[in-house]
Amino acid sequence: MPTISDVSIIDSNTAEAKRVESGLERTICNESLCGSKHLTVYRRTILKGRQFAIDAGKDYHIVYVMKGSSSGRVHFKNEAHAAEDGAGVLLVPGESARFDAAGADLELLHTVTPKPPSAVEGELPGGPGYFFNRKKLRALSDASGGRVRRFCAESSVRLLDGSRLTPTNAIQAGEMHYHEGGASPYHLHKGTDANPDGPDHVYMTFKGRGKVDVGETSQEIQPGTLVYFPSGVPHRLNAHGGPLDYFEIQAWRSFKTTILSKEAATGLKWFYEREGTDAPLVEWNQS
Repeated sequence: MPTISDVSIIDSNTAEAKRVESGLERTICNESLCGSKHLTVYRRTILKGRQFAIDAGKDYHIVYVMKGSSSGRVHFKNEAHAAEDGAGVLLVPGESARFDAAGADLELLHTVTPKPPSAVEGELPGGPGYFFNRKKLRALSDASGGRVRRFCAESSVRLLDGSRLTPTNAIQAGEMHYHEGGASPYHLHKGTDANPDGPDHVYMTFKGRGKVDVGETSQEIQPGTLVYFPSGVPHRLNAHGGPLDYFEIQAWRSFKTTILSKEAATGLKWFYEREGTDAPLVEWNQS
C-alpha cells in the first residue's frame, strides 16, 4: 500500500541557498532531489535593488511572484508590469524577461521544463509566451465550492474571447486556494501513450497549512513546503486549521487522472467564475 514515504517533501525555507548575482537561489526539485524527469524548480530571492534576468534558451520557464512589491517590475517584450503577488511570465524557447526588485525583496518560484515531443503538443503551436497576473487570469471553482484555482499555464482554459490561455502542453501550472475545510478528492495521475512516464507533479505551499494523505498515512505541511508526487501515487491535500494557498505544477501536461474517493462523480468538475450575477455557470472543458 502507498504511504507518505513514497512522495518527496522538501522545506524550501531550510534548503541550501546559493548566493548568485541576483540574490539567493535554492534548488528545491530536480532529478536528484525528487526523481523528476521533466521539471526543475527553484525558489529565488531577488534582493532589493537587484535584478534577475532570464533567457529561456531551449526550455519552457514559468517565473511566478510568491511575494512581490508595488515598486518591483517585470520586464517582458518591451513592456513593464508591477511585480505584485501572483504576477509572472511564461517563457517559451528563445524568449527572455527581467525581474527588478525595487522597494523590497522579491520571492520567486521558477520552473524549467524541456520542450515536449510533438505527440504531447499535438496541434498546439508551442508559443508565444506571455505576462500574467491575477487580474488577467480566470478563476475556477470546484463543484464542492471548497477550492478556487487560477491557472497561469493550461492549454484547455479559455479566455473570455474564446482563445486558449496557453499555446503549449509543456506545463500545467497555477494558484490553488482552499477555503477552510477544503480538500481535494483522493486521486492519482498516470501517464499516456504520448507521455508514458506520467507527469512530474508538485505542490508548493506559500500561505496557510495543509495535510497530505497517502494511503493511511499523512503529513502536515507549512508555508514554503514543496511536495513531489511520483506518477501513480494516490494522494489527497487538505486545508489544515484555516485556508490554504499553494502553487500546483504538472509537466508535461499529458496525463490521466483517476478519482478514487466518493467524490468520483464531481471531483473533476470545475466552473469558471461568473462574469456577472445573471451570467450562466460555465463548466471548464478540460479536453
